[in-house]
Amino acid sequence: GWRFEGRFLFAPQLVKAPTGCADADVVSLFGWTLGGVVALEYDTSPVGPYLEFVEMGAVVTRNGCLGQWGEALYVSTEEAEAACV
Repeated sequence: GWRFEGRFLFAPQLVKAPTGCADADVVSLFGWTLGGVVALEYDTSPVGPYLEFVEMGAVVTRNGCLGQWGEALYVSTEEAEAACV
């Protein structure tokens, strides 16, 4: 299985709800949803240590589960990028 160890910082903010996310329903109130950014530093992962930055676009529901929709994802190593594809 996949195992990650490290740290993260989540900076939430209210954002305009996107018009649609593929395969998910946006949760919004009066046209706004919760987004923000997440910065992660992994010391241990299946692809070694790396940094990750995610732009969170919306709170969504999918298959009865609630989660955050990642709008953009950036990683600091080629190995991590290959694992994300």
